[in-house]
Amino acid sequence: MTARKGLLFDLDGTLLDSAPAFMAAMDAYADQVGLPRLTEHREHFASAGARAAIREIHQMTPEHPQFNQRRADFLALFLDTPVTLNSWYPGIRDWLLELDREGIPWGIVTNKPRPHTEKVLAELLELEPPALVCQGDLPTIKPDPAMLWAASDQLGLAPEHCLYAGDHERDVQAGQAARMHTLACTFGYLHEEDQPDRWGAHGLVHTPLELKHTATQWLTQT
Repeated sequence: MTARKGLLFDLDGTLLDSAPAFMAAMDAYADQVGLPRLTEHREHFASAGARAAIREIHQMTPEHPQFNQRRADFLALFLDTPVTLNSWYPGIRDWLLELDREGIPWGIVTNKPRPHTEKVLAELLELEPPALVCQGDLPTIKPDPAMLWAASDQLGLAPEHCLYAGDHERDVQAGQAARMHTLACTFGYLHEEDQPDRWGAHGLVHTPLELKHTATQWLTQT
């Protein structure tokens, strides 16, 4: 008998094309603080996150005494960015709804803060994932595996019975540390220096459709 399995996903760059919303927030923030807008590798920051954006805009490290406040200021502005600037990758929304209808355990594990994540899911999916773990829920974030373990606990599954897919090296690192099957998504916001074939994932997927097919196939394997 095939063991009960579950699917866990990163959000930005894996399920959701959030780059337009994140870039709009970066531009608005740069204007607000009177610094030049970022012009290179802009989409990458949607996956790298607010910390990376603040580092680049201000040219400061997280150890700077004002770093956390500036990150909080950016996130407050980002929360006011129209949700409609985000969109699901082709076929993803229908697939998530299908997983829910069929009772397949699934969830989202993201370094995106919970208020931002819940706002997107409420307006664009209108469905609460069976498992949802966001930045701020735990003391650590990916690549620490604790967020993935929390998600597998929410699904009532052992970590080794879960697959985790993401578009960043830290996603693969977290999945490996959590003892999960891992997929690296190359259709997200890879930096030109990224080498996903060297991240050590169990597989690479190059389109949202391939993600669906590969994950579905894994579910049925013994």
